[in-house]
Amino acid sequence: MNPRLVFLLITAVSAGFSVSPAVAQQLAPYPAGGPMMMPPPGTCDPYARPNFPVWGAPVPPPLAPIAAPLPLAERFWFRGEYLRWWTKGMEAPPLVTSSPAGTPQNEAGVLGFPDTSVLFGGGELNDDAANGMRFRTGFWMTPHQSLGIEGEYFELFTQEDNFAASSDGSVILARPFFDTNNDRETAQLVAFPGLVAGDIGVTSESDLQSILINARVALNSASTAAYPTLYPPNRVDWIVGYRYLELSDQLSIVEDLESLGPPVGTIASSESFSTSNEFHGVQLGVLHQANMNRLWLESMLRVAIGNNTQNVRVQGTTVITEGGVPETYEGNLLAQRTNIGSRERSELTMIPEVGVTLGLRITERLHATVGYSILYFPNVVRAGEQIDRDVNPNLIPPEVVPFSGALRPEPLFDETDYWAHGLNLGGEFRF
Repeated sequence: MNPRLVFLLITAVSAGFSVSPAVAQQLAPYPAGGPMMMPPPGTCDPYARPNFPVWGAPVPPPLAPIAAPLPLAERFWFRGEYLRWWTKGMEAPPLVTSSPAGTPQNEAGVLGFPDTSVLFGGGELNDDAANGMRFRTGFWMTPHQSLGIEGEYFELFTQEDNFAASSDGSVILARPFFDTNNDRETAQLVAFPGLVAGDIGVTSESDLQSILINARVALNSASTAAYPTLYPPNRVDWIVGYRYLELSDQLSIVEDLESLGPPVGTIASSESFSTSNEFHGVQLGVLHQANMNRLWLESMLRVAIGNNTQNVRVQGTTVITEGGVPETYEGNLLAQRTNIGSRERSELTMIPEVGVTLGLRITERLHATVGYSILYFPNVVRAGEQIDRDVNPNLIPPEVVPFSGALRPEPLFDETDYWAHGLNLGGEFRF
């Protein structure tokens, strides 16, 4: 290559990368020592950004800590929240019916007739909004908040749907079921003119509670100590730990009947269906917190994988008093010797949960929070859905001897899915 041409090229490249000090001063975006802070709008907020740099002072490099790591006494945090959640209720068949006065006895309270009305059951129970509470506390095991441990407990207070009715016989009350011997709908009479007077009460309850113990491992631990005297930087944490979750239901029916004609006597009976779902498993997840001066936004995804132990319990008793002599029998109407007892099984289950929380720094240590959560619990058993309406009347106490017909009602293990979601309102204190 021509040496003169090489020289000209080198000269041109050198000229392109050299700037005189005067020109460099004009082009420099920041003065020596670092970038200049933009003037804060209005008065500086001492809670959102404590120790705000003086106007005109240089800002430290992004990864240079400007204060000591957190001492041991300042690594604790506690959050308490009030919950207002909506849940999926449990299905229940029609349990109490009525018919207008004048209805024939063989049609009274029987499903399928146009005048029969359902007083309780035939849809979802315990599906209203529920109140609850949640507490979360934790401790950073390292000064730079790169490894921590936290515990959480929450519960929804008992959800209830209740029904009670009483009649001297003038108002028809009945309990419908399907007669397997005659292959048709029929009903057990609780109150009917000139025949029987009675009271009936139905109660249903649902409870949900959870316990968690997690380790939190920071993915960006280098930046968590970058600005300890300013508001914290954004952070992302892995969540690894243990979760316990329990969903339980109970549905009970109580009757007191009195005969209005011979033979004179009384019948006191009760039956109950209860279920529990106890989950134990490993929990994995991720938590991200974005800081916006006075505000911060936390988003969380957790998935628990483990064993769900399902338990179904059926009980029933009947006490018949005639001539002042009581006799006690096992079973009632929907709970008979064919399905009474406790049964249990286990299933592998995965439970996801998503949550979003917005925080407001009231002071440097006290924050107000509002958020939303949704929890999904698949493969659960609910009390109302373990009722078999197919009944052999020969089993109703006292049992017909010799017995004949189908062994119904039969034990059920019907599964469904459960979800709960709603609003969270509370506060967090950082020591």
